[in-house]
Amino acid sequence: MRHWWEDAVFYQIYPRSFADSNGDGIGDLVGITGKLDYISGLGVDALWISPFFKSPMKDFGYDVSDYRDVDPMFGTLGDLRNLVDAARARKIRIVLDLVANHSSDEHPWFVEARASKNSPKHGWYLWVPETGRPPNNWKAIFELGTAWHKNPATNERYLGTFTKHQPEFDWRNHELRRAFYDIMRYWYDFGIDGFRLDVATAYFKDEKLRSNPFSFKANPDFFQKHIYDRNQEEVHEVFKEMRAVADEAGERVLIGETHGQDPALAASCHGKSGGELSMAFNFQFLYRKWSASEFRASAERWYSLLPEGAWPNFTLSNHDQPRAAWRYRGRSASDTDGRARVAAAMLLTLRGTPFVYYGEEIGMSCEHIPRAALRDPLGISTWPLRTLGRDPARTPMQWDASVNAGFTAGAPWLPVNSDYRSRNAAAQEGDPASLLSWYKALIALRRSRRELREGEIAFLDLASDVLAYERTARAGMGVLVLLNFSSRRRRFEFAESLRILLGSARKAGVEIASGRVELGPNEVVIAEIVK
Repeated sequence: MRHWWEDAVFYQIYPRSFADSNGDGIGDLVGITGKLDYISGLGVDALWISPFFKSPMKDFGYDVSDYRDVDPMFGTLGDLRNLVDAARARKIRIVLDLVANHSSDEHPWFVEARASKNSPKHGWYLWVPETGRPPNNWKAIFELGTAWHKNPATNERYLGTFTKHQPEFDWRNHELRRAFYDIMRYWYDFGIDGFRLDVATAYFKDEKLRSNPFSFKANPDFFQKHIYDRNQEEVHEVFKEMRAVADEAGERVLIGETHGQDPALAASCHGKSGGELSMAFNFQFLYRKWSASEFRASAERWYSLLPEGAWPNFTLSNHDQPRAAWRYRGRSASDTDGRARVAAAMLLTLRGTPFVYYGEEIGMSCEHIPRAALRDPLGISTWPLRTLGRDPARTPMQWDASVNAGFTAGAPWLPVNSDYRSRNAAAQEGDPASLLSWYKALIALRRSRRELREGEIAFLDLASDVLAYERTARAGMGVLVLLNFSSRRRRFEFAESLRILLGSARKAGVEIASGRVELGPNEVVIAEIVK
């Protein structure tokens, strides 16, 4: 049986930056609701919305103080109700971001826990006795200091591997587990279709609290191999329990964020018999060079590692990494645009569920943000190292050429990219040659062709710099995808005739005779094989 998320195209929204309805400079739920026609027109099937729960916003919503309510900054539960209902009317599902590794230090649970060792909630968090120094070398990666923070009231230290404002839960505590499973049921009853699980493989830490060994990698490892403060085997037990809660509610998706770049870790999160997470993010594409061979090798390894019955997914950008258009930029604007089209075609035609990050469909990039305008705690603590901060990937959505790109009538919480007057959704909506129109065409083709949604994949060796694969779903049917990663022409022999379904430089319906095939610079050809 196929699940809805296996056929879906997901669209990630960072709510602070998507659409501001009240002029305070911060995006909100009413703003998202107001843009559902745009989202529906794009053709996506599901929205993953980054956190909007009540929060002191020390890490912009990833420090939750109430898991069952909306922060007033983003609106109300009534606004969320309207959003869910309006999305459902357009056949769009809603997935929330569940931050279950840690809470805010202002969450009532932690306020109670830190007051006394005798508090019923004390055992819900991770503590060590105060001895004058930390028990190991674990780091708070957004503050670059120790992850063990002093709590004078109990003469202990608590664990926070992101910031001191994000104390971490002890998932070995079964009362804590039950509390989170009740939170999941609450949102399922509300009508939410699933969760993206923030840093899901970090739920458990080494019981012996051993120090991490040294690593030469600064990003994302911060010079440690995270083998003791992350990725413990016990997490699979919790994934099974979460899956049972999800299955009780029906077709609800669980999408895990894993720590690190190892696809084997992500593959393991599905469970050997498919009884754990529905999908787990494989982030390798976010660290690949612009190379057909690199992307092919990464995809093939991902497919080979997945247990039988598990379903893959792919993403090119998210709220934590520089945008794809910036990472894959070429030597000229036309080269950058061509690469964006190649990347989009790859994302939306590989075997697996694609995740599109807001603004990716119009080619939003990353720009330098002045130090005074930085908001990300990681970016502030690592300034002037521009590549580590996350603010450039979170700038406001560029809707039109008006002031502040149509994002807000007020002062935006982050600066709007300087190219918004020429690169915006309104300008691209009416242009059939735009990147936005290209995304719409790709998503529509994916929806219309069973081969692209669920078919098998076979990679082909045709030419240097050309990523080529065939998608097949049943006898006699096949879709060939040809992606030229080079800014030069590439030629090769192909034994069968092709009929264009979608092309970046050729019209649908045009036939390519068998024999010698030539692809232009950064050209995309998606074709039906004529038998």
